[in-house]
Amino acid sequence: MAASSSKAKAEPPVPPVMKRSMLAPHGPQLRPQYEQEEEWQEFCERTDTSKLHDFGRYWWTYGRDEDDDGFLREAVFLEVPLRKDIEAKQIRANLTTKHLQITVHGESVIDEDFEDTKWLNVSESYWEIEVKEVKQVRRKVLRYVLYILMECPKYITQWLFLSEKTKDDGRFVDQNEEDEDNIDDRLRMIAKMKEPEPHRDADIWFSETEEEEERWCDGCGSTRIVVMKKHTDSKYMKYCNDCPFVSPAKETSLPTGLMKQKDIDEKRARKARLKARKEEAKKRMEAEKERVAGEPDRTEEVPEDFNKSEKTRMYTDEEFNDVLTKALRRGEIKWEDY
Repeated sequence: MAASSSKAKAEPPVPPVMKRSMLAPHGPQLRPQYEQEEEWQEFCERTDTSKLHDFGRYWWTYGRDEDDDGFLREAVFLEVPLRKDIEAKQIRANLTTKHLQITVHGESVIDEDFEDTKWLNVSESYWEIEVKEVKQVRRKVLRYVLYILMECPKYITQWLFLSEKTKDDGRFVDQNEEDEDNIDDRLRMIAKMKEPEPHRDADIWFSETEEEEERWCDGCGSTRIVVMKKHTDSKYMKYCNDCPFVSPAKETSLPTGLMKQKDIDEKRARKARLKARKEEAKKRMEAEKERVAGEPDRTEEVPEDFNKSEKTRMYTDEEFNDVLTKALRRGEIKWEDY
């Protein structure tokens, strides 16, 4: 038994599988120190690519799309709802670096100028019709994939069209002009973040305590003091060697490092409770809006069996040759010489 075990091949330990929840869309999630958490959270919300910019008659998101060569390309996905009887031949789209015009059955649905004219790749952008669920209703949607130029350093995360920067009364939303979202600013922001100190357990008591103990005289400011407790004192006192001033010494149950860590943990807990209350209030408000709105309008809903006969079917080579031969004999396919 011992000989067989010694001959067994030694297998290296298998590394643990990292869960997907531990990764952000672009890699591990950074966690800066407490003083920079709000700034970092604001940066993450402003650069979030999953954010949906909904303007009623159209909506758009920023993300990545796989091109014909299998590479992921950054693009803006613009979606426009359509009527259920609209077909591709009834749609006309005119795209330039400055303007986009979409006409459906002679009616203009999009006629907008782009906010920035230096990022769009007009030659490779395309549109298609797909059926998806929009506000609990299956509808036809025109999906326009607007590719971004490879040499463009900018991210489209704030505005797509120029009209999005103005309100109904004509006032500009961006009264305080912000810098555009580009690669350099993101790198500078990430480089500015500082890693927090390691979280110490309750049984670790090492830290610098000079600042916490306040080793100076409260009368003359001299640092030549002695902290002691005489038999007549009820607590520890600071005795100065340069003046007769005596003052109570500062006593703490924890050293400086653990005390700061405890304060930060309490602040984070309060912030988490406040955030949870805000999210709960937001959910209640959305539920109330859905209740007031009632049932969604299903006049333009597309049935489940839409284009069921046009779905792709998989054939082997022999089956495909048989189907092609039968279609040629029936006259459904005709050869044309060019």
